[in-house]
Amino acid sequence: MDIRNLQCFVAVAFAGNLTRAAETVFLSQSAMSGQIKQLEETLGYPLFERQARGMLMTPEGEALLPYARAAIQAMEDFRVRGEGLKRTASSRLVIGLNSDPAFLRMAELARIMRAGAPGVQPSFIVSQSRYTAASLRSGEMHVGFRFGLWNEEGVHDEYVASVPLVIAVPTALAEGLVPGDWRALAALPWIYTFRGCPFHVALRQRMSAFGVEPNPVEQTVDEAIMRELVAEGMGVAVLREDEGRRLAAAGLAVLWPESLQVPLCLSFLEAQGARSPIREFRDAVRTVWDVDRRMVA
Repeated sequence: MDIRNLQCFVAVAFAGNLTRAAETVFLSQSAMSGQIKQLEETLGYPLFERQARGMLMTPEGEALLPYARAAIQAMEDFRVRGEGLKRTASSRLVIGLNSDPAFLRMAELARIMRAGAPGVQPSFIVSQSRYTAASLRSGEMHVGFRFGLWNEEGVHDEYVASVPLVIAVPTALAEGLVPGDWRALAALPWIYTFRGCPFHVALRQRMSAFGVEPNPVEQTVDEAIMRELVAEGMGVAVLREDEGRRLAAAGLAVLWPESLQVPLCLSFLEAQGARSPIREFRDAVRTVWDVDRRMVA
């Protein structure tokens, strides 16, 4: 028994005639007859009495008719609700922000999305670069900004921009520090996030040329906290250039003369990159950040 059997049963019940009923459900008369016969065989008793003038429902048929109509309506309600949920799911976009929204140009991105994809419902969560892949795979977010190229299976890191970094030394710790003396710089107390952080990977790669490593004494998981710890004189840190320059302008830090760089990427599951609304958001990011499409194809 399937929904088609029930649709044919209801059609015949209301039409009282196989030919007219078949027309309403776009079947041939023989196919309609086959559907009714199949349903009656499944139930084990007739639903209609075949008469010269048409089809007359048996008492069993009359008893089952309301249930058949309810089943058909329930199936239709299921279909409509399912399509509605599909539209809602496809228009919802959870975006992970690994840095402050102003730096990531979220106001501009939101404006472009409202104009170009008004049906998309964006929401934002705070994310960290190292947890981006796990959050994408779990469905916690659909797309996320992160620093670095991680080369994780099934996750695509689309280049957005090269972000300049500076080494910010608290003013008190910078006293007597000679530019170019990487050994002395490494020996100072350092504020770290985690060892695989792209900022610190870039730092270690540069320091390796001098055979030294930084001396971590404080650890935090947040860029803003790291910046404040530098301002308080707790240790040296690698910061985005714009943040480092603000500390230097306030007299709270001295910037090391050599800068570093790390890529900013937009990450998403490879299998979903061409789907809406991720596709629309990728286009918005390319526009706002003026990304050459040849670099992200």
